[in-house]
Amino acid sequence: MIKNWVLYILALLGGMLFFTFYQMWFAWYCLIILLLIPPLALLMCLLSGRSKRVRLTAPRNVKIGDHATITMDMGKSGISMFSVIRIRYSVTEKMTDHVTKRKINIHGDRLVKIPVDTSHCGAFRFDIEKVKIYDLFGLFWKRKKAKSSCEVVIQPVPQMPDVMPDMNGFKAKNLRKTQSPYSEIYDVRDYLLGDPIKNIHWKASAKKDTLLVKEPQEECFGHARVFLELEYDRDIFDRNMGELIFTSEYFLKKEMPHKIRVLPPRRREIAFEIQSQRDLDLAVMRILNMKIPKEADDEKK
Repeated sequence: MIKNWVLYILALLGGMLFFTFYQMWFAWYCLIILLLIPPLALLMCLLSGRSKRVRLTAPRNVKIGDHATITMDMGKSGISMFSVIRIRYSVTEKMTDHVTKRKINIHGDRLVKIPVDTSHCGAFRFDIEKVKIYDLFGLFWKRKKAKSSCEVVIQPVPQMPDVMPDMNGFKAKNLRKTQSPYSEIYDVRDYLLGDPIKNIHWKASAKKDTLLVKEPQEECFGHARVFLELEYDRDIFDRNMGELIFTSEYFLKKEMPHKIRVLPPRRREIAFEIQSQRDLDLAVMRILNMKIPKEADDEKK
């Protein structure tokens, strides 16, 4: 702004000098225009400051590598063509508390697209910190209170681990009841009133001299665990999260309930029970909003 005022003063001095030596209508015209610039600029600034507001809208279902933008709505304004809005905002990565400050200049646009860096997964908070409205000449400005924020969650992409899980290693030795009529595994128990006659095990009943019935059984799976170590290195963390999602979805397709155990550095582990895709989505959301302890970064250094 100081630079603009210096240029204006120099232009005004030049106009006055020109008027002194060339007192014709054109010199009058130039001098009047120069004298009208400050009040006109002040009027632009005041009128624009009354109508500006800022609202952020975050994209949904963003994954690593996707093209994503945040929509910044400046609201309706009839004089937006005669003002320049300078917005300072910050981007905070919630896992590491790393803050990046940026600024953007807007002129004549109601909807502005702010690009989102999707090179790594995580939860990122965008906060509007300062909004200044300038006239077109850059002589006056007015600060606008327009605090706004939004959060963008960038989901990891599933990646196949180097070693696939062996499902045979998770089969339990015991059996459980099943409703399937096609089960080839049976247990035998005493007949109870109300049991279907077709379920009576006649051979076993003849040997024991009492009525016994067949109860269908099925193999059940043991409790699988998927471990995740919180890493400060974003490339390693992206890889670990991708393998976690791939493995967890693989277990869900096999109808295997399991646990995700998160291991923060020097902290107590956090466990998530996964029995459905919704459980997995909620667990991933919570993990991406966790904070990595600062001592993990100190150890890296």
